Amino acid sequence: MNFQHIATGLFLCLCSMLVNAKHVEPDYARQPQTVSEELCEAVKDYDDWKIYHDQWISEAYDLERYQWQASKGYPVKDSRFYEKTDYDKYSTETLMRLAQEGDKAANLELAQRHYYFRSGKVTDAEHFCYMAVVDGFSAMTSCMISSYGEKIARQMAKDQGQSSERQLKLRLKLLGWAQISQDFDDIFAQQFAEILKPGYQRNDITDAMIKDAAESIREELKLARQERKQYKETLTFDVKQKMPELWRMLEQNKLEEQVINSCFIENEYATE
Repeated sequence: MNFQHIATGLFLCLCSMLVNAKHVEPDYARQPQTVSEELCEAVKDYDDWKIYHDQWISEAYDLERYQWQASKGYPVKDSRFYEKTDYDKYSTETLMRLAQEGDKAANLELAQRHYYFRSGKVTDAEHFCYMAVVDGFSAMTSCMISSYGEKIARQMAKDQGQSSERQLKLRLKLLGWAQISQDFDDIFAQQFAEILKPGYQRNDITDAMIKDAAESIREELKLARQERKQYKETLTFDVKQKMPELWRMLEQNKLEEQVINSCFIENEYATE
């Protein structure tokens, strides 16, 4: 199994739902999706809806989604809402120095450069991703899972098809991180973990073993947070920011964005 190609493909698939959401013309030939009254009530939380290429859009809603993505550590530099900062132009060496001094934004920038835009091994990103999770960035749990997946692939090559204690430990670590993703209010991190998890849970790995692995990671993260150096607060987003309820409903019910159109058949506050 070429884990790096699989994980990269899954990540790109998930990120296509995240970065700078684009509005396209709905395909009315598709089977219609059910729109609940609850969803249409969530639509009413925004009062700036307008029609664009046969799709109703809201600038306020898009801004909230952007802010949530940024608060979780997802790449947002392609978004029209993104404003460049000094961190964009800092060299890797400068960022590493700042990160070592406890600068959260510098560490996050390094994690994103190494993981999302990497050219080498994903394990090169692991330290920065780990510290980003320590700082509360749930998007980086997928980086940790990917890193351990790459380690497992290398260990499997060494084992030449045989089982080994080292491979078991790596699998448990990966599955523990998959469990950790459930600790965060982040649907996309959870989806990434759930897609990959079945490929690593062998018959000799029990749910109790995974639970223990996850608890061990939680303790490590707790200790790391307590021992975190004093840092210069340079983050502009709250990592505890809640996901927009309308977006949550669409994702949980696996609904396409076009279903929003159905809420505007006789809507007085919407404008063309």
